[in-house]
Amino acid sequence: MNNGATVDAKQVLLMFAELDSRQQKKAHKMALRKATGILVNEAKRNFRSVVKKPNSKNRWNGRSFISGIKSSINKEITEGKVHIMGDFRLKFFELGTKKRFKKNKHKSSTGSINAHYFFKRAREAKESTISEELNNIITQSILRVNAKFRNR
Repeated sequence: MNNGATVDAKQVLLMFAELDSRQQKKAHKMALRKATGILVNEAKRNFRSVVKKPNSKNRWNGRSFISGIKSSINKEITEGKVHIMGDFRLKFFELGTKKRFKKNKHKSSTGSINAHYFFKRAREAKESTISEELNNIITQSILRVNAKFRNR
């Protein structure tokens, strides 16, 4: 079954039922982590195409721009989230800003940022891929956990 051959859904459910609750959580967590990773990687790839220096450091915390694209999984291991608010500056490139002006007599423009929607485009592009891959990832996770369990 591990040789790349297709696995029947009934077999997977039986193997999942054989695992104890801790191992089931582990398989589900691995699947969610990989699925959210797909979206994180696509968002980072889109962001790199939008910004000239995506790895520039934030002067407040010293982390890179691109490290603000993050994912998390809740304690119950029921859902995974991907967001761009790990660095507040990412929001400006996602949604854009309106034109700003200096507060002096000349009212010269300080500029604006056009909305690039790098995260929205990544989500739309990978939504179907993630849902298709989630079943494959869960199956692979169950097989991996099951193989470790049987080798003990």
